Amino acid sequence: MHSYSRLFIYGVGSLLLITTPAHAHEQHAHVHGAAKLNIAIEGKSLILALESPMESLLGFEHAPRNPQEQAAVDALKKQLSKPAQLFELPAKAECESTAIDLESPLFEHDIHQHDSHHADLDAEFAYECKQPGQLKRLSVQLFERFPHLHKIDVQIVAGQIQKITRLTPGQNQVAW
Repeated sequence: MHSYSRLFIYGVGSLLLITTPAHAHEQHAHVHGAAKLNIAIEGKSLILALESPMESLLGFEHAPRNPQEQAAVDALKKQLSKPAQLFELPAKAECESTAIDLESPLFEHDIHQHDSHHADLDAEFAYECKQPGQLKRLSVQLFERFPHLHKIDVQIVAGQIQKITRLTPGQNQVAW
């Protein structure tokens, strides 16, 4: 289980409604041009969990069919490995990246078995913040890097704060 899953499930009981059957279809919907970002803060830990169809990031979601598509997948993986270019956190919070977990069938060695499926990305970015009280907002830089991405649905759980919002290319800031 991802770290953010533990924070969402065990850290905030009232937010369990997100995982109820009424929301299950919406939660797992595969919508091109869209992504989901879960932001969880507990103590000094910050978890950013991104879920997206690969089409929203690459423009395709099948196994790479030529060297150019393989290069695009490799470049995406490299880009996702640099969260400071994807998320701008307040400097006063003194957050340091501690772990990155990237999962997608397109990142696997034997990806041809996934050729006919919709490929998704599940990415988790973990941080340790020395001044978590200064962590009240962040800027999401994904729209500038991924032109196929048009909206990001965001859920935030930070102590007693629970918020749901939507980001777009014209509105990439989230505050809580």
